[in-house]
Amino acid sequence: MMDITQILTNPRYVLALVVIAFTIWYMRRKRYSKPLPPGPTPWPLIGNLPLLAQKNVSVHKVAKQLQGKYGNVVKLQAGPATLIFLMGNETIQKATHEMDNKFKYRPNNLFGFNYIFKNKGILFTNGDVNSALRKYALGTMREFGVGKRSLEERIQEEARMLCQVLESKNGQPNYFMNNFKMAASNIIAGIVYGSRFEYDDPIFKRLLSNIDIVFKNLTPILPENFVPLLRFLPGSKLMKTEKHFKDVERYTRTQIEEHRATFDPENVRDFVDMFLKKEGSGDPAMTEDNLHRVIVELYIAGTDTTANTIVWGILLLITYPDIQKKLRAEILKVVGTERYIRLEDKHNMPYLRAFMNEVQRFSAVAPQTPPHTVLEDTEFEGYTIPKNSNVFLILFTLLHDADVWGDPDNFRPERFLNETGEYVELNKDSFIPFSAGGRSCIGKHLARMEFLLFFGTLVQKFEFKAPPGADLPSLERIQSGVTCQTKPYDICAVPFSQ
Repeated sequence: MMDITQILTNPRYVLALVVIAFTIWYMRRKRYSKPLPPGPTPWPLIGNLPLLAQKNVSVHKVAKQLQGKYGNVVKLQAGPATLIFLMGNETIQKATHEMDNKFKYRPNNLFGFNYIFKNKGILFTNGDVNSALRKYALGTMREFGVGKRSLEERIQEEARMLCQVLESKNGQPNYFMNNFKMAASNIIAGIVYGSRFEYDDPIFKRLLSNIDIVFKNLTPILPENFVPLLRFLPGSKLMKTEKHFKDVERYTRTQIEEHRATFDPENVRDFVDMFLKKEGSGDPAMTEDNLHRVIVELYIAGTDTTANTIVWGILLLITYPDIQKKLRAEILKVVGTERYIRLEDKHNMPYLRAFMNEVQRFSAVAPQTPPHTVLEDTEFEGYTIPKNSNVFLILFTLLHDADVWGDPDNFRPERFLNETGEYVELNKDSFIPFSAGGRSCIGKHLARMEFLLFFGTLVQKFEFKAPPGADLPSLERIQSGVTCQTKPYDICAVPFSQ
């Protein structure tokens, strides 16, 4: 009799086992009233993971190719998990508006996210806990300045500190991504802890490094999400992520304990104090574990995306110098050189607003949403979306939908202006860089404030150029983690003088 080793090393027996497994799977498939969405044929056991996990291949690029072949609703398999890609303007609009009550949920079958977040926080919870935490986070951010003069002044001060860093380089080539991350992260620190870091603080640098590693490694397409045993292999990204996530969490716990020691319910200073005030309210969502996760989520989401949007904006200024001149002329006409940009100035700067919108549309920094799910078999666009599927809204395909934008691959701020140069809310329902529906980004209003004040101040104070003799930077999108980044490039920030 042949032993198991002989069977597994004989190609004929291996093929027979695969055929038997496939036949059993096929016979046991559930029959639906509507067909399943089309998609590429999955491999036995591993599904379409080889397609999704290719090195240096972006999920949104794979999705775009699949859209061209199969349409706007595509099904894939990742191990035992079913993935659904929803693409294009009309499809995403329907999922986030007309059928948001079906698609607003988060899945609980992604092992990696459950392993790290323990079903805590806002991002991957559902029901009453999610509603309570989301309401608390939005309310507290409003309380501590989002959209108000107090936070505006804090961002202006941070912009001043950032300008000092750029000035210190004397126009020499530098890659300023980490400085932009520090500026964005300090705004989160001010809201959450009521303080900021110096840019040379080693604790700050370590915190940002840990956040960066978590953000880049803990992605929805992480193979360990679908095949948990992979975490035991050398080089597992999930185990690397856990190590750095715990380091961030230790820092967060230390800050919370320091706040407890000085907490005064009559003098609520920041996001953590507001939580401590609500902690004894009897709300089951107000637990310290949930607070840890919410703070980490704010740092992770609020640092990388804002910094990347600024970097994309500067890249596009260098690529299109005439746009840079026009933008600076408008800023100097309205603001001058003696004061910093204020939020109220945006109403007199239509070209800056149009430019900001076009940067967000063109770059598609968040090219796909975190995964959604449906709690029951759901008919959608003539197909059945199986219960517990992991549903991804590929926002890139909406922000670059030719039926909506006409020439989506061209960078053209004028698309957000009318014939007389006034700012217009073009394709408002289709311009959703922060997603839409019940799961839209809770930090979108803060992100818009930061982009306006940081970026406007940088253009007011500096002329941005490519290093002498260097080629213009590439406009190719590199997906690192969950965001679309530019290829790293050095820039010369030359202090502007009239």
